[in-house]
Amino acid sequence: MLLSCINLFGQATATASLQGAVTDKSQAVIAGADVTVTNKATGAVRTTKTDATGEYRLEGLSAGVYDVKVSAKGFSSAQAKDLQVLVGSTATQNITLVPGAVSETVEVTAAPPLVDQTKTDVSTNITPDQITDLPLIGRDIADLAYLSPGVKAADSYDPTKNRYSILSVNGAGGRNVNVTVNGVDNKDNTVGGPVMQLPAEAVQEFQISTQRFSAVNGRSEGAAINVITKAGSNSFHGSAFGFFRAQALNADQKLADPTVPRGYDTANPPYSRQWFGGSIGGPLKKDRLFVFFAFERQREHTSIAEAPTALTQLNLVTGLGAQPSATVPTPFFENLLNGRMDYTFNTHHSAYLSVTTQANNSLNDQSNGTFDLTEGNFTVNHMQVANLTLNSAFSSTLVNQFTAGFSYWNNLIDSTTRSPLITFPAAQFGTNTNVPQQSFQTKFQFKDDVTKNAGRHTFKTGVDYIWNPKLGGFFEFNPTLQIDFTKNPSCILGVAPDAATAGCGAAAFPTGFSTPGAVKSMSIANGDPSFVIPGGTKQIGLYFQDDWKLVKRLTVNLGVRYDRDFNMVGGVDVANSRTYQELLALAPSNALAARLTAKKAGDDAKDFSPRIGFAYDLKGNGTHIIRGGYGLYYGNIFQNIPLFMEQQSNNTIFQTLFALAAGDAVPGTGRWLVSCPPATPTCNASTIYRFGVDPLPAIAAPSHNLNVGATGRLMDPNYQNPVTEEFNGGYSWSLSPKSVIEVEYVHVLGLHENKTINLDAKVPIDPTNVALGLIRPMDAAFIAAGQPRLGSVRDEQSIGRTRYDGMNVSYRQRAFHKLDLSVNYTLARAVGYNEDGGSFRYYPRDPNRPFAPEDFGPAFNDERHHLTISGVWNLPWGMSFAPIVQAGSARPYNEISPGNDLGMGGGSAAGALLAPGCTLQGYYSRTCGLNPINNKRGDPYFNVDTRLAKNLKLGEHRNLQLAFQAFNLFNHANYGNNFDGTVGDATFGKAVGFINPTSTVAPRAFTAEFGARFSF
Repeated sequence: MLLSCINLFGQATATASLQGAVTDKSQAVIAGADVTVTNKATGAVRTTKTDATGEYRLEGLSAGVYDVKVSAKGFSSAQAKDLQVLVGSTATQNITLVPGAVSETVEVTAAPPLVDQTKTDVSTNITPDQITDLPLIGRDIADLAYLSPGVKAADSYDPTKNRYSILSVNGAGGRNVNVTVNGVDNKDNTVGGPVMQLPAEAVQEFQISTQRFSAVNGRSEGAAINVITKAGSNSFHGSAFGFFRAQALNADQKLADPTVPRGYDTANPPYSRQWFGGSIGGPLKKDRLFVFFAFERQREHTSIAEAPTALTQLNLVTGLGAQPSATVPTPFFENLLNGRMDYTFNTHHSAYLSVTTQANNSLNDQSNGTFDLTEGNFTVNHMQVANLTLNSAFSSTLVNQFTAGFSYWNNLIDSTTRSPLITFPAAQFGTNTNVPQQSFQTKFQFKDDVTKNAGRHTFKTGVDYIWNPKLGGFFEFNPTLQIDFTKNPSCILGVAPDAATAGCGAAAFPTGFSTPGAVKSMSIANGDPSFVIPGGTKQIGLYFQDDWKLVKRLTVNLGVRYDRDFNMVGGVDVANSRTYQELLALAPSNALAARLTAKKAGDDAKDFSPRIGFAYDLKGNGTHIIRGGYGLYYGNIFQNIPLFMEQQSNNTIFQTLFALAAGDAVPGTGRWLVSCPPATPTCNASTIYRFGVDPLPAIAAPSHNLNVGATGRLMDPNYQNPVTEEFNGGYSWSLSPKSVIEVEYVHVLGLHENKTINLDAKVPIDPTNVALGLIRPMDAAFIAAGQPRLGSVRDEQSIGRTRYDGMNVSYRQRAFHKLDLSVNYTLARAVGYNEDGGSFRYYPRDPNRPFAPEDFGPAFNDERHHLTISGVWNLPWGMSFAPIVQAGSARPYNEISPGNDLGMGGGSAAGALLAPGCTLQGYYSRTCGLNPINNKRGDPYFNVDTRLAKNLKLGEHRNLQLAFQAFNLFNHANYGNNFDGTVGDATFGKAVGFINPTSTVAPRAFTAEFGARFSF
């Protein structure tokens, strides 16, 4: 019998379950007992009966707080109050009945074990209290995912994610994390990772599954995060808050500057931030109609300090158009809004609608301390995610959930400046080379999930369909002429700090910036930069899962999932891609071109992923649990992979028009750059290009065809979706009802990951005599076929391989001596062939040897040891103290050559460095090789965030909390592995940047804020 179902059924990808056993005092099972579960917030009720073994189980519960009442003939009723059921987990509440009248009710303690007795995956629940009580520097709830074993902070992988918490899960780069909100996809199909953030006031809780999640979740070979939003209840409740920061609360920032002896400079630029908002929820009609609203506003007037070296140089070139400033303003303004309505139609059907929007705009979020004001940018974002969910309970054992979802994203990064980009070794000014660019996607989602309890089996099956009618954008690089000078302005002008430096001043640059040879290179790109997928993309997922309680102590999960993508690989654009057309012309006489054009790239059709897991209760009392499992997990191709190929299918091709170096003719000027080519009849100072005297190079119109020397782009005809093979084995020991120790081994083997291979890299004419020179193997074929000779042919292949092995050791305690505590330690190793898991466009150093032994080594986010400590300590007088401590060992970086020791041309990893004592001849004779990849280590990571709060009770249901939050409490500069690895550089081995995971104003230095939060 179902009395009411509003708010009782969770999202299929964010569901909660409740189970237990009913016995008498002698531990004899009681079959046929009535079990009534009541949601305390809404009064909604689910009922069931115990089976022949005295056990009960309810699926599809929304996360929340429940009362559980059990009654049986001949026994007094028993009620467990205030039982918290967390998203994605199975709570266990056993009940013991004593003889007596049914009308009598005995209250028992509702305290589910910290150990989920049926869990087989590797996951962590972030509770409502943690979201409210722990320090959050950017109020991004994803920051709390760092509390999960195997998760650590990583650098932002894309400008659109500068203010996001970037999660390196199991050594990966952060792109392969799939986030759902109320079961609806929140995935960025352009660059990977999440699309939008949610107002923290609207988030009830979330679960992060870092490995081996069930068949219900798909489209990720990394991690799955299931977020659920708050809802209204039968009592009005809400909040109002404000957090405030100012420059006086910030310590001096340590600015990485490898040109000074100590490796950094200090500055404390202007800073002011106000973050305020609130929420309210309640009934419009008791037990039937509920609403909830949340709003947050961020006003941030911040800036970054210009590196002193860059500022000195920029002040010398104001006459050329530079606009130097000691600080570059980086203001940021954002609104976040969530609204939700829940409605009960009748005792069998309920529905809810949730809509969340995020809109922000900012300035100069790509500035890095060496830019002036002309090289700034503006960024505008508009995002939305919504779901309409219908829950239907046909019986106590059969539940159906239908969800219609919608999401939208439009990101624009541009600049108001259009002028040449002038660069010097230590500074630059002009139009930013990374603008303009835009990404947009519109996504509709329809899914249906069915759960059926049948004896010892819980069957789950469903279908998930996604349609992206609009997916694409444009990406333009090098949009204006870039002019690169050989030396800094101080050297060219012969002033401090280079007044006495050899090779500087009037002797070397007699006419200053116009001295012939002062400019070393020039480049520009033009054409149509758009990459809009005709017809959009589609995805469908089908799954079946059986959670089978084989015997009382053993639960087995058996699942299989099938995912199919349509047009994600960009197959409709392949035929129009100019690289494909050129190779098609070569195919009759070239075996490689024939192979590449024999078929076109298409989407995978065989992504079946079996998954199996088990959980075994060693003693039958829930104190000792062994778990493990195995599964395959398929990811998606995000659009940054086929992007350049898709651009080459446009009417005009976006490509580098020219990239001039020494000896090249400067178009439209009759001059040579730097020097004349060999055998030039007349070569003197008057024939060498002079900046400011000779006209700027002539810019030709965009071309319909690839230029000579252009970069060819292709999706390999055998491209496949990335997949991971995962298995885990773990042990949980419940020391007491309030504490648990867990040990877990996890293994992730990444296969079919993206790797970019230059199929036309230069090779020796004669490997036994490299002195004869190197040539591109396909040059002759291009010329013979009458096609423009390409500078490289870059084929996107799915041959990448990574591996992660980790041992997680965790201790958790709940309300012990007024302290909630979580301690996680991870011992791990992440390796690959010059790549990170879930990333893209990694080039091998030798394209002809992508699996060379010396290319196998630690991944960029490899961290051998990682420790996280978090907790909330409730002190006397209404005080509480909540720290988050993160510490990790040093991560690797690569030692590279100033050029490329192999001389193979573009399309190979930059800076290939021969091993000590190895020569080019020795390399091609295979008597020696390259320097080992990622053979250096940066600095250890250490960060402490804290929150000190005072709670003032203003009645039974009202509380005013005054808070002080400190981030990077010990003012530790977390450079991570952002170090200069260029051999021979004066700054070799010195820090050049920071781990910047949370936002452009992440705590590079101690940062503090005061705040208050009123709740009722």
